[in-house]
Amino acid sequence: MLKSSLSVLSLAGLLALTACGSNSNDPANAGSASPSASSSQGASASASASTASASASGPSSAIQEGAASMLDAVKQLQDAIGKQDAANVKTLGKSINDTWLSFENAVRQSFPLEYTDVEKYEMPIFSASAYDKIDFDELKANADGLTDALTKLQNAKPTTESSSELLNQAVVKYQDYIADQTSKLVTQTQAFVDAVKAGNADQAKTEYAKARVYYENIEPVAESFGDLDPKIDARLADVDDPNTWTGFHRIEKALWQDNSLEGQDQYADRLMTDVKDLQAQMKTVKLEPKAMVAGAMELLNEAATSKITGEEELYSHLDLVDLAANVDGSKTVYLAIIPALNENNTDLADKLDQAFMKMEQSLSSYVKNGQYVAYNELTTDQIRQISDQLSELSNLMSQTAAIL
Repeated sequence: MLKSSLSVLSLAGLLALTACGSNSNDPANAGSASPSASSSQGASASASASTASASASGPSSAIQEGAASMLDAVKQLQDAIGKQDAANVKTLGKSINDTWLSFENAVRQSFPLEYTDVEKYEMPIFSASAYDKIDFDELKANADGLTDALTKLQNAKPTTESSSELLNQAVVKYQDYIADQTSKLVTQTQAFVDAVKAGNADQAKTEYAKARVYYENIEPVAESFGDLDPKIDARLADVDDPNTWTGFHRIEKALWQDNSLEGQDQYADRLMTDVKDLQAQMKTVKLEPKAMVAGAMELLNEAATSKITGEEELYSHLDLVDLAANVDGSKTVYLAIIPALNENNTDLADKLDQAFMKMEQSLSSYVKNGQYVAYNELTTDQIRQISDQLSELSNLMSQTAAIL
């Protein structure tokens, strides 16, 4: 899960998985007095002023004016992206996030479906503002997506639908997210398999990290297919007979420990077959809100207790890639159940929003040169902090089951 450059921490991939993502700020850039930086600072000041006036005229007005301010800032961001002006991109990313934070609670309460779409693109943009290396192509895609989401928010009308109807629509969006991530998993796994069969170890390592993102995003659902998950994702310690071991981690060992791809063609072909089989079975799955929450909760708990030990990516040490994708996928579930949270427990929604943001910011601090640092470079205290934050998220997600 190399949310190499950006993704990732957004997911809410889903929806984006939404805001889930993920550093070292550059004080010199942040304080730049260049014309472009001045314009972004002006956008921030304008956003603050508009938000203040909007709050006096009610939530609806605050949402409209907040969305307009964000759209103005995103236009400036798109110009900065086109010029590959990293300093201004970082300043604008923070400005956009400040504006969003000033009225996001009102959006979440009044327009939960539109909220998830904005979150999907806004969080990766904010995360990128802290990265030491910016993926401008990825950032452009998120900026374009945010423009569309904000335009829809501006045109949104108060819904007359019940929370249960909204929840059903959100579940459908989550299923669309699962289908999209599975399709990308197939495409990226093919790139990985091609590199393995070509004997290109360096390329295979790069493609491996990318493929892992998509699998870990959908793991709560993938695990429901008991026979396929072990074939695709089993670790050596999970199998009774090493001769039957297949999947990503079988090839991971060959790449990082054995330093040889000899004999790996058969495992690469088998992996591709199993991933395509997973895609076929995913098309038949019918999800329910409680099952979605249970899967996300169990995944976060697993991440906090077992994955945090570094056992998942034993040879490549790409564990933070997996953990970030797990968080991203779980946040997508949280975004899907917001209609129920709005009706039954807005305090819990606030706590989850803050916990996911804290988790994403914590993970983002470990991104260097567009990639997560190797897990074995973390200190004991850093690992403990990540584990505690994952446990907090798991606990909060478990509380949502009672309201569904």
